[in-house]
Amino acid sequence: MVYSEHKHKHNFFAWAAARAAQRGFTSVKNLQDALEESDIEEFTESKQLVNDFDTSHKLWCNSICDYLIGKGVQNVSYGRAAKLVAVYLKGMVVIEDLSSDLARIIHPPIDRILLQNLSNKNEVSLENKKLFKSSNWTQLIQSEYFVLVSALREVISDEPFWKIEEYWTVTSKQPLRA
Repeated sequence: MVYSEHKHKHNFFAWAAARAAQRGFTSVKNLQDALEESDIEEFTESKQLVNDFDTSHKLWCNSICDYLIGKGVQNVSYGRAAKLVAVYLKGMVVIEDLSSDLARIIHPPIDRILLQNLSNKNEVSLENKKLFKSSNWTQLIQSEYFVLVSALREVISDEPFWKIEEYWTVTSKQPLRA
């Protein structure tokens, strides 16, 4: 087998995604294996969606959850699977071409930093501020995740979805203030 540029990127971003979603959860190997079992890599090679993105997202995340549960992993949640998918796709698809149609719609990685910073943004509705402040990404079920995604889309309206990460301030403990 030829070690391709795609395989090289896949290996790195699968590892990076696993590390990002791992926080007190399970091993990097379990997360990498679950990601590979989801068939998401096929999408990153073709960059063609068979379904709409949210439908594909559900298939990938549910496959990841099923795999991890089958391995006996505790505390499996849609939110954890979604973070694994988001970080992987950010590296494999979004960063490669920020102006692509896919980069506009792929969900960003959701974590406490992003949610807390958005909960302090003046332009965010009171309802969404409460949602962002009370959501714990590690415990989200599928329906809660998509309510959160819808609220995040409201914040950036017609902008590419990756632009929400302006509020992901990993180098600062201070939330952004609008």
